[in-house]
Amino acid sequence: MKVLFDTNVLLDVFLEREPFFETSAQVTGLAEKGEIEGWICGTTVTTIFFLLAKHLTPQKAQQHLRGILKMFHVTIINRLVLEDALESKFNDYEDGVLYHSAIQSNVEAIITRNQKDFNKSEIPVYSPAEFLEALGILE
Repeated sequence: MKVLFDTNVLLDVFLEREPFFETSAQVTGLAEKGEIEGWICGTTVTTIFFLLAKHLTPQKAQQHLRGILKMFHVTIINRLVLEDALESKFNDYEDGVLYHSAIQSNVEAIITRNQKDFNKSEIPVYSPAEFLEALGILE
């Protein structure tokens, strides 16, 4: 199953943000083990680098990015995605880009903690806990 991870889920793991860390780490672990096909948006990569370099060091941020790029596929971002996001009904342009890049990459689900930001999605959207529940991992 091709699953797109929103930026906030990965940041929960890298910054060990409570109370989200455990479920975000579990669902990210599924991608790491190859049990699901993990995808991220290209904007996620740049955002994570910026925030991790600020909270940690640029060197640690680079280490984390190397791991991310080994573990996850990166969705398509092209002119069509950027234009579709501009024309979409998403309130936040970045969420629109993430969503339309998921559409172009044939992603089957989105995992985010901000489900309300994706209320216009035609792709199923789950919180990390809901995704784990749907797979029968978390009850």
